[in-house]
Amino acid sequence: MEKLAHYLNVEECPQSLCDAAAAIGATEFALVRNLDYVYSPHELYPLAPRVHPPLARVVAYAVDMDGTSTTTEPLALHALEYMVRRFTGLHSRADWPGLDPRLDYPHVIGNSNFRHTEFLVKRYGPRLDINSLRGAFLEAVCWTLANMTDPQRRRDIARTARHCGLGDLLDDGDFQKLVAAGTVDADNVGRQAAPFEQRFGQAFRCEHQSELVSAALDVYYMRYHSIMRRIEQGQGEALSRELLGEPGRRLIEPMPGYDVFVPLVKGWLGPEADALYDTLREPLLADPELHHTRQELDRCRPRLARLAERFRRAPARLALVTASIAYEAHASMKEVIRVTARQVQDWPVATDCKDRLAQQLADYRDVFDGFVCASDACEHRLKPHRDLYSLALYRMSIARDHYRLCVGLEDTEPGIIALRAAGVGCAVALPNRDTSGQDYTAATEVIRGGLPELILVRNLLLDEK
Repeated sequence: MEKLAHYLNVEECPQSLCDAAAAIGATEFALVRNLDYVYSPHELYPLAPRVHPPLARVVAYAVDMDGTSTTTEPLALHALEYMVRRFTGLHSRADWPGLDPRLDYPHVIGNSNFRHTEFLVKRYGPRLDINSLRGAFLEAVCWTLANMTDPQRRRDIARTARHCGLGDLLDDGDFQKLVAAGTVDADNVGRQAAPFEQRFGQAFRCEHQSELVSAALDVYYMRYHSIMRRIEQGQGEALSRELLGEPGRRLIEPMPGYDVFVPLVKGWLGPEADALYDTLREPLLADPELHHTRQELDRCRPRLARLAERFRRAPARLALVTASIAYEAHASMKEVIRVTARQVQDWPVATDCKDRLAQQLADYRDVFDGFVCASDACEHRLKPHRDLYSLALYRMSIARDHYRLCVGLEDTEPGIIALRAAGVGCAVALPNRDTSGQDYTAATEVIRGGLPELILVRNLLLDEK
């Protein structure tokens, strides 16, 4: 039996690395930077050989959440900007215009939340105001322990509070009564936390970079999760208008074409798929940069019924993979599948088809054959590391020799690298407005028209037979 680990000296490493890569047919590698608290600065991954479409068949689609399945990235960007304003004290746009799409976005989309925060703390660290961070962190501690039921989130923030010198706060009877009372919300947390900042705030300290990042990250989570709770309470439309300022956009909703993609690959559609042509065509025609014509897309229309029949006979497995923690992932996809089910009710199809799909979409947990989030792995093993996608392939029960028949869908470079490092050679980039400037060199395909183009123009990467 082969040993689990081999000791190598530095002279032996190059040949051993070449031999290991040759054994799996790898000719490309990714050098992945670790978080600061990990001893080794980098990991080196052989990447699965590229599998170029068209494919004879697809046994599974592994799909990213933020920016690929859903539009949650604007919410994450808002919460990250809020975090920076809170730890710098730069609250107005006159003081600081906000995150820079060119300089900041490539580093705060697609990785773990810790990595995003680590980047922003380094970038804006010279403007750090420790008193502003202290007040914001104390508010985050109060709000999180009073409102969050996720045990990991509660453990994480309590651990950070103790490391940052606030153990006496957590043990204080008045503080414990406050968080148990259920009266702390995002609108009043500043006022309710103020007396505790006066009593315990002087003990607050961040003695090294990881503690500083952890404290700032908790501020991000408070903002993100407080908004998520309001969305769960039915305030999504009002919050979208307030925070995005763009009519018709929602903080959490399916990406265009997602309502068709899910039932199509799951094999839930029949001949009625043809009636969904306009749903896919319109966003492609609306984007002049895609250069699609009505005549070209009309020629693609017959593919829909053929795809529906193909997947009806051999449904693909579907995994949802995200670097968001469990609470975020489940709350987001609950909302996304709810909106998807509502979109289906507006389809130009028969009532019995709508009723059947409503039953199949009734519980978001039944939609996915694999549901993998950051809570399933350690913070330092999230994208661009392979762990989440390796776990997704395992949970979908995909044999290793069938990885070449899997398709991965991502909107970021870290996600693409994670897919190929996990063995998915057909790693497809679907850029969106926030990620279009990323480096997709590692992608097998780049499809700028998103899911509608993937389905209608690219035939879900399947051959035409």
